[in-house]
Amino acid sequence: MTYILNNVTNCPIKGKTTVKVTSDFGKRKFYNNITKQYESGYHNGIDIIGGNEIVSFLSGIVTSTRKSVSGYSEKNSTGNYVTITHGNNLYSSYYHLKKDSVCVKKGDYIEKGTKIGLMGATGHATGKHLHFGIKKNGKWVDPKPYLLKEVSNNKNNSTEIIYVVKKGDNLTKIAARYNTTWQSIYNKNKELIGNNPNLIKVGWHLKI
Repeated sequence: MTYILNNVTNCPIKGKTTVKVTSDFGKRKFYNNITKQYESGYHNGIDIIGGNEIVSFLSGIVTSTRKSVSGYSEKNSTGNYVTITHGNNLYSSYYHLKKDSVCVKKGDYIEKGTKIGLMGATGHATGKHLHFGIKKNGKWVDPKPYLLKEVSNNKNNSTEIIYVVKKGDNLTKIAARYNTTWQSIYNKNKELIGNNPNLIKVGWHLKI
């Protein structure tokens, strides 16, 4: 099912307020023109086409990226990608980006509309498009409502503090500066830091 989505307020494609959706969120069945077989399953985002430059749909902190996948790959099914945390347990994902086009890195804080890469056809993709996904409270949800309305995140909350990691820092030292605990900082940034709270890197942006 292909249809037009109008009045896109928070578009992940630069300069667009209207996009064409080629595959919707939820259960789907489609013909893979590379393997020449029908495939079915659960689609955890929407596929959109049109335009070239991919941007962050909301401000946030980059939690992971990949840029080295070349062409079709079922092993690396998401292709080249960027994932971003926006606060309030809200995450966005941008899949199938063009090889070597990803221009942000893990730990970067970026504003809404910041370029993150170019549309491509890498990974489990049979044509050039962007797979855009939203995860809320650990669960994939239909991303369309987030594209069509104003979305608030912690950046609009005056109590939010973003700290840039400096040489010699660890979570305990940072927590002491802000009268909080290292566990609290770790829990707010676990998607970025990973399983080892001792592994933080200079230049990363952490939510306090």
